[in-house]
Amino acid sequence: EDKSSLYRRPSCLGRTVTPPCPLNYSPVCGSNGQTYANECALCADRLADNADILIVKEGPC
Repeated sequence: EDKSSLYRRPSCLGRTVTPPCPLNYSPVCGSNGQTYANECALCADRLADNADILIVKEGPC
């Protein structure tokens, strides 16, 4: 069953450069099973790894 329609795409979709990330702790759970400090941190990983990581849920995994 494809659950990707339930996942949220991060706001950085389509960006090629990651802006400096704020230090606020607002954890999100990535579709790769990793918890990120905030959505920007997830975006940085997406770009660094060229991976299609989506947000599974707000909060830690």
